[in-house]
Amino acid sequence: MTRVMMAAAAALLATSSLAQALTLECNIPSTNSGGGYVTELYVFEFNEQTGEALVADGWIMHVHDTPIAAKVSDNSKKKLALSWNLVITNSSGQQTKMQYRAAYYKETKEVVVRATPGGGYGGSFEGRGKCKTL
Repeated sequence: MTRVMMAAAAALLATSSLAQALTLECNIPSTNSGGGYVTELYVFEFNEQTGEALVADGWIMHVHDTPIAAKVSDNSKKKLALSWNLVITNSSGQQTKMQYRAAYYKETKEVVVRATPGGGYGGSFEGRGKCKTL
């Protein structure tokens, strides 16, 4: 996904109902361990008052054209963890349900994003990077 598309996602997040929320832009260097399922740029938005979260990345914007809701599984002093699912269709028409989990470490501003395919696949894909507050 291009920077222009992610900028559009960030703008959309900023004008959403979560406008007073924490908004993070996270850059993850591309590696083989990401398998193409972990993208280079994520935008997360979290409203601690309501517990609502949104996420956008290249895959989400390709599939939905808009950020999607994420489930907050941890919000401690040290970490914010979000999870979401996405059905991805590859170039040959095969669909895969990917389960994503992102852990943002508040003190170091580091993020780890893991993508696990459904359907009994035993492995997962992972990317690590840094976030900045928007």
